[in-house]
Amino acid sequence: MSERGIQSKVLSVSQVARTIKSLIEDHLPEVWVRGEISNFIRAASGHCYFSLKDESSQVRCVLFRSRMSNVEFEISDGLEVELLASPSMFEKRGEFQLIAQLVRKSGLGRLFELYEAQKRKLSAEGLFDTSKKQPLVQFPKTIGVVTSLDAAALRDVCKTLADRAPNVSIIIYPSPVQGNGAGKKLAEAVMLASERSEVEGLIICRGGGSLEDLWEFNSEELIRAIARCPIPVISGVGHETDTTLVDFVSDCRAPTPTAAATLAVSAFDDIASDLQRFLAGLSKNIRGKIDVNQQHIDYLSRRLIHPGKRNMLYANELHQLQTRLNTSVRRLFRGKESYITGAKAQLYRARPDSQRGLASLKDWQKRMHRGMLGTLNHFQTRLSSTKTSLSHLNPEQVLCRGYSIVRSEEGNILRSVKSVSVDDRLTVQLSDGALDTLITAKRLRRS
Repeated sequence: MSERGIQSKVLSVSQVARTIKSLIEDHLPEVWVRGEISNFIRAASGHCYFSLKDESSQVRCVLFRSRMSNVEFEISDGLEVELLASPSMFEKRGEFQLIAQLVRKSGLGRLFELYEAQKRKLSAEGLFDTSKKQPLVQFPKTIGVVTSLDAAALRDVCKTLADRAPNVSIIIYPSPVQGNGAGKKLAEAVMLASERSEVEGLIICRGGGSLEDLWEFNSEELIRAIARCPIPVISGVGHETDTTLVDFVSDCRAPTPTAAATLAVSAFDDIASDLQRFLAGLSKNIRGKIDVNQQHIDYLSRRLIHPGKRNMLYANELHQLQTRLNTSVRRLFRGKESYITGAKAQLYRARPDSQRGLASLKDWQKRMHRGMLGTLNHFQTRLSSTKTSLSHLNPEQVLCRGYSIVRSEEGNILRSVKSVSVDDRLTVQLSDGALDTLITAKRLRRS
């Protein structure tokens, strides 16, 4: 192999450390590790560093400050613990280490095994199916609380309910929340609430604690009672990191008792905000409808024809009819005149029967006269009808019905009160004359 090929594969220490760290973090999953704590140090940053050892090996571990809130006991040297840890590597020192995610005292593993077995069993029966979850009542009148009368969680729940919805009544179903037999008592409290059917939502809660403290909330009897409960159930057991089987079977899970009370009722402020948003949306829709209708009105107004312009159209049509009438009459006269001329010629040719010809001529004259009169009457009728239609649109006819036309001193027709001012002189035109007036006051019509 050439020297150049060898040099191309040379890596720095940082590159090697970074590559090994990536291999460890990408390919090794989180694991539970049991061992004894030694060399425990809490740094000023709040992070904890220690070794976890057994009879033959040890490994460096780090517990970051953000995970310390999940630890419910004091960590010290010599303590036997179980860690849920992610394998990693500290690049700067090239040391393999475990990053602790959860820390529990050794011996709790058996409880976790029982917890998982119980969870698998009840889940297989369908008790945790999301399709069986009931929706919460949005505006309940009465809320039930299953917890201990001495629990601090009860005070937190009652205070939250009173602050958010003071009109909601609270019914407490007391029960112990810790110790042997507490699960059965809790189940009896849930069944009592189901039988009475006096509440519209049921909160089952207690404060935080260790796995042993919360163990009764994994009771099979309690889980089945909640699954059969016709009332929507909200679980608020422990802190956000605590999880019990009650959380899975309940219709809604809250991280804390206070959060459970928040989910149970709608705050007056939230309702007011929803109403405000609804009114805003309604107002927007109404404004949109008004704008659309106004646009339609504008379109129709553009199609309207002013009476004066309509009168001009009728006058033009009347003039055309009159012209056509005159043309028809002249054509008719010329036709009849030609016919008379021909008849006279025939008369002259038939002189021996002049009397008969004269009678025939008179008959034709009468028929022509009747025809002309009929035609004239027809066109006269049409002319009268058109004049009548025009007279209805004549502004002077409108004045005869009690209306008037108001003009400014400049002679402009006024259409709005806003066009004049007090002390202006106006002319009011009536059907039989005009009035000169002086404005002493004006009143706007309320819309």
